[in-house]
Order: sequence, then structure tokens, then C-alpha cells
Amino acid sequence: MATTAAWASLALGLYLLPHAVFVLALQRWRPADPWARSLDVASAVALDALLVVALSWLVPFDRAVLGVRVLAALALPLVLVRAPRPQPRPHPAAVVGLVALAAGLVALHLPLSWRLVIWDRDWHIAIASMIRTSRLPYENVFLPSAQLRYHYLSDAQAAMLQVLSFNRLHPATTFSLAHDLFLFGASALLVVAASCAGLAPYGLGDRRLSLRSVLAWPVALALPLPLVFASPFTLRNVPAAERFTTLDSARLCGHSFLGFTTLAYRPHVAMATYLLVAVASAVLLRARADADDRDAPRSSLAMITSAGALALLDEASLALVAGALGLTWLLVPRAVHPSRWRGALVVAAVAAALPLVSRGLAGSLSPGGPASVVEIVPARHLALFEGVVPFTDRARFWEVAKHDWFPFYATVLCLAAAAAWTRRRDVVAAFVFVTALTVAGVLASLKVEVNHDASEGHRFLTAALVLTAAVGAFIVGAARGAFVVRAGLAAALSLSALSGWAWCQSFLRERFQPGMVPRERAWAGAADPFLMNCDVNLGSPRRSRPPVEYVEASIAVRYTGCERVRLPGRPSSWSLTVVGPTFRGEARTQLMAAPEADQPTGVVCGSDPAGREPVCAWALRALRCEVLGDGVMVRCALPREKRAAFYREL
Repeated sequence: MATTAAWASLALGLYLLPHAVFVLALQRWRPADPWARSLDVASAVALDALLVVALSWLVPFDRAVLGVRVLAALALPLVLVRAPRPQPRPHPAAVVGLVALAAGLVALHLPLSWRLVIWDRDWHIAIASMIRTSRLPYENVFLPSAQLRYHYLSDAQAAMLQVLSFNRLHPATTFSLAHDLFLFGASALLVVAASCAGLAPYGLGDRRLSLRSVLAWPVALALPLPLVFASPFTLRNVPAAERFTTLDSARLCGHSFLGFTTLAYRPHVAMATYLLVAVASAVLLRARADADDRDAPRSSLAMITSAGALALLDEASLALVAGALGLTWLLVPRAVHPSRWRGALVVAAVAAALPLVSRGLAGSLSPGGPASVVEIVPARHLALFEGVVPFTDRARFWEVAKHDWFPFYATVLCLAAAAAWTRRRDVVAAFVFVTALTVAGVLASLKVEVNHDASEGHRFLTAALVLTAAVGAFIVGAARGAFVVRAGLAAALSLSALSGWAWCQSFLRERFQPGMVPRERAWAGAADPFLMNCDVNLGSPRRSRPPVEYVEASIAVRYTGCERVRLPGRPSSWSLTVVGPTFRGEARTQLMAAPEADQPTGVVCGSDPAGREPVCAWALRALRCEVLGDGVMVRCALPREKRAAFYREL
């Protein structure tokens, strides 16, 4: 564990190096307050991610990552020797507070992030490994003849951290590191924004130690909790005696979308959350009555670069943000830019980022992407667990809406009351931005269907879930006056957060009882991928075009995380059902009829005979095999003349 922590620290330091150089250069150019500097960090993260992906058109991804870090290291002395301008010193309490925030978030997510290969992360582990030494457009792990057209930027971030650990860390570790890093980034953005906007009058930032300044920091550090635990209001669905023991997903997770704590383990969500909060923070900064117009380029850059990165992360959220930003520009133009026409250019750039970046960098909207059919359907609630609820079933429809939409309508109503009460421009801008985003997202989730799958509509609610919680918490902590309204908003956010916390407690209790093997952990096999050293356990990865190989289920996560491989399977589905003992029936028939280029040329098995699949028992007897790395895995060449026998064993 200590070795893993050391390599993770090195990877994290190298990952943040260009961001630090960028922020320091802007600060040397023109000092700004902490709020504007926090937006510089978001701009740096987005620019770094997009630059590395763009460079991978020319060179393999790992060389692009290292090349950007070398350039940053060379630029650092030039930035440091430039004649410094007076720099505001960070308050010691602020440093301690942010460290405490990071430690608290890591401790909160430690049982999930660092013990489980959770939700669909096993699927993304193989994608990250494929990206690591590939050129754009990347090859598709699950469709041997196809290119990857996907919102892959979070997978690229995990691959980047693996490269910066010099291939010592498994993607299971780098995904967890990225999850916690971006969640801390979103929380820190929220704390800094609220501190600069409204908590200073309550003692935050006082150089003298006083009771007021001591009490202000716990208030500031508690503001991210509504975001971390954002959830549909599901506690009413569960009897009191079962609220912390049940795992009934439909009751504790919501009917039409999931709570943030569980949703954030989809790899793209944590990074998208950070960038969504950055856009909202830029809007709130510009809307301040005392906003410095000289900082407008900084906030505009944060909006545009964040939109560019979101185009490769969460297309639905970016489309909704662009529309909400346009309405905010119409009604509160200074919330986008001091100049109306330049604000229009910012809105246009944010909207244009979706088609330009996604199509230009082989994202989901490029030809061959996963969203092949988009249609308008009769209004209905989504079907995550219990089936579609049509609008014609009015009683059930509104019963589901009452609980699932509670964080949305409660926050919007409180923001409307706060805007009417205070008449402050930043509160009005917050109300317009969040309301437009939420209403559009809810309507899209009810009426738009992607690939004939109603459950895909939950993607239209991600931005609303994130920003109602984040902006609501900002208003609670930063807006002056309207105490009654802010108290009501705090209560509404707390009820939503308690539902998310209840899910988390139930999950931990049920999944980690003595003797139980969590389903989410079992997917990784018997070994622990968080402690795996790819160079030691597997040997140096191959740089040539990845072969098509059958991989035994028990070692699939370990092998595909360290080695670039294409998995044989169905041409119409991206699924882990193409590996291991579930590879049967129709999938086998389709594979036998696949082109020669999609036929497997090898079989990879675990060396442990316990639980060995029949096809691996045959391969170890009939094929020429080699032991990999530390002996945990074995790779067997599958010549063409042995392929018929291989199919008989499936």
C-alpha cells in the first residue's frame, strides 16, 4: 500500500505541474483574488486535457502526456524569474481548511473508491489502458474493427495518471485518484466562491483569531456536503426501520435518476461535475456587484475551456448549460461578460464547443458514435429499476415526480424567493441559470429517448442534480439577507443530502458485512488491482497494434488494465459479456461469422486452477503458452487451425 501511495503521489504531482505553471503565469501577468484564481485552475485542467488529446493525433498518447510535462518543467523557471508583482499571501487558515476538506473527502470515499471496482468502472479500465499508448482516433476495446467514438476524456485522465506513474499503477487506482481529485476540485471551487462572495463579513479571512473567524470555517467547509450527497428525496420511500439497511435501489436511489454519491462512480461524472461547477462559479463571479471587469477574460476562458472538455465528457449537460447560459446572457448580461456583444461571443463559443470538439476529436457526436437514434416520445418517467411510468398514469407519475424532483423544485422556488427578496444581481443570475438548466433538463428527460432506451434519459438530469446542489449551497453561504429563505433552502438541500447519505450507509453496511464478498469487488477477481504493479505483474506492455484475445473473466480486470487488447465479440454492443463464462450462444455464433480481422489470435487465462473456465483448461493443454510477469496470468497463442476446437469449448 505504501508503494502504491508513493507512485500515486508522484503521478498526481506530475499531473498538476502544467496546471501550476499556467496559474502562476496568469497570476504573474495580473494578480487576482482567490475566486478568479480558482477559475484559472479549471481552465488549466480543461486545456491540459484537450491539448494532450489533440497531440495524440500526431504521437502516441503517453508521449503527448510526457511531452506536455516536459514543456511545463521548462517553462517553470521562466515564470519564476519574471519580475514578480505583489502577490496576496494565502491565509494560513485557508490552507488548513482546504487540506481538511481534502482529507475529509478522501476519508468519506475511502471504503468505496479504494476497495471496489465499482459500477461500470471495469468496462472503463480496458478503455483507459487502450488509450494509454494509442493515437487518436483510439481503437475500440470491445469492437475490434471499429474506432472509439465516445465521451472518453475521463478515461484519458485515468490513462494520463497511469502514464505519469510510469506504468506502476493499475487504472483501478488511477480512476479512484481522478474521482477523488475532481470531487475535491469541485468542492474547493464552491468553498472559495462562497468565501469570497459572502462569508468574509462573518469572519472568514480575518487575520486575527476570533470566535467569529473560527466558526466561519466549519460553515464554509460544510457547503460541499449538499453536492457530495445530492440525491432524489427517497427517505419517504423507505420505512424508518429500514432506512440504513435496505439496498432496494428503486426506493433509495430514485426512480428516474441516481443520487450523486453513486452516480459519481461513473468515471465521466466526477470530472464533468468539476467543470460544471466551474462554469456556474464563473457566472456567479461575473454577476457580483463588485466584480472586477479586468477579470472578465479569466471567467470567459474558464467557461469556454470547460465547455470544450465537457464536449468529450457529458454532451447532454453541455447542451443544457449552453442554453441556460444564453438565457442568462439575455436577462442578466453582466453575468456572462461586462460587454454584451462579447458576452454573446462567449455564449456562442460555449455552444459551438459541443459539435466542434466532439466531432473534431472523435467524441460521441462524431460519425459512428453510440447515440444513433434520438427521438421525441410521449411524456413518461424514466425506467431505471421499476419500469416506465407514463404521463397517463397521473397518480403514479406525480408520486414519482414529488420525490425524484424534490431537489429541483425546492431549490428553484427558494432561489426565486431569494432573488425577489434581495434583488441582488448574483442571486437573480443564479436563479435564471439554474431554473433554465433544470426545466430544460426535466423536459428532455421526459420527452427525449436515445437508442430506444428510456433509462438513457437520466443523462439530461446530471447537470440539474449537480448545479441545484452547488448553486443552492453557494446562496445559503454567500447571499446576505433573506435569512428565512436561505434557511428554507438549507433545509431542502439537507433533506436531499440525507437521502444520499442513507444510501451510502446502507451500501457500506450491506456490502461489507463479515463473510460477504461485494459484487462490485468480485468483478475484479481474486487479486487486488489497487495494489497491482503493471510492470511487475505483467511485464512491459506491447506497443504494437493490440491483438484480439479471449480473456478469462477472473483476470479480465487485471489484464485489460495493464495490456492493450481488443476483445472479440458482437459488432452491435459494447459489453463485458464478451469475456469469460458469459460468452455463449448468439455471441459465439456471431463471432464465428465475424471477419478474419475480428477473430481471436490468443487466449489469456489465470494460472490458478481454482475456478478455471473450460476454454482455459483446454488452452493450457492444447496451445503453446507463456507465463506473464509474476506468474499470475498465462497467454496462449491461438493459431487459425485450432480455432474450431476453441469454439467448441466456449
